[in-house]
Amino acid sequence: MKKLSGQYLYIFLLVTIILLWSYGWVLTKMGLSYMGPFTFAALRFVLASLTMIIILFFLKTPRPKGKEWMILFIIGLLQTTAMFLFINYGMMFVNVSKSSILIYSMPIWSGILGYLFLHESLNYYKVVSLILGISGLVSIIGVDFFAVQNKSSIFGECFLLLAAISWAGANIIVKKYFSNHNKIVVSTWQMIFGTIGVVVAAILMEWGQPIQFTTMSMFILIYTGVIASSFCFTCWYVVLTKLDTTVASISLLFVPIVAIFLDWLLLNEKMTVNIAIGALLITIGVYLATVAKPKKKSIKRFSTEIKS
Repeated sequence: MKKLSGQYLYIFLLVTIILLWSYGWVLTKMGLSYMGPFTFAALRFVLASLTMIIILFFLKTPRPKGKEWMILFIIGLLQTTAMFLFINYGMMFVNVSKSSILIYSMPIWSGILGYLFLHESLNYYKVVSLILGISGLVSIIGVDFFAVQNKSSIFGECFLLLAAISWAGANIIVKKYFSNHNKIVVSTWQMIFGTIGVVVAAILMEWGQPIQFTTMSMFILIYTGVIASSFCFTCWYVVLTKLDTTVASISLLFVPIVAIFLDWLLLNEKMTVNIAIGALLITIGVYLATVAKPKKKSIKRFSTEIKS
């Protein structure tokens, strides 16, 4: 019973993350009109890092030791520096809706990397759920992803996929080395290391460009920095280490769905049949990954039996 209630808590956290990150995409779209994309990312993560440092100071948590510093540095490069530089640069060529969809191809890469490096089984339900999730994303992106292409959009889409792979790689490292560590400590130090890289990129790429500080732009920075970064990434690390990597990651496919819905509701973006079909496929995929009972044999075991 205690274990079951714990699972419900992690599922609640996962749903909370999905909702907060979805709204964060809408605010990011608005925030890019006030400043350059790299500057926006730098200010966001400077604010997020300062928030986490203050929290650590009052909690008086122990610091990482030995090789943990280097591992956290690598996570920071993947999770914050590379991921968000790739995102912001890619968004210069790709609209926000498609950007969010491409970023959340992350579950595909997490599932593959989790199978390869963490030896997590891929049962038939998980495989089918991944296929449905990918099909849903393709449906939402639409036919123009394949038919109406130009070099700049392909260039941007490649950077967004690299961001998704960077995120997946960071997830695997966190789960491998920090499953039993304080997640606030992990989130804080990786964010600090990653923020340094983002700030350097902003200085090199956008130094001297105008920044509009208004009530709305400050709200956007506070939300994306404190809520979407500090709070959500800490909660994400908790969920990631307590739930199966594929299950936790594939559930995030709901983020672009909710983000697109909020775009339609708040910013009058179009809601198309492709989006509705994609939402249905993703919903079924998430159900299979999280609710349906898995088969006893994993893909690896099944293939071994066939060979014998």
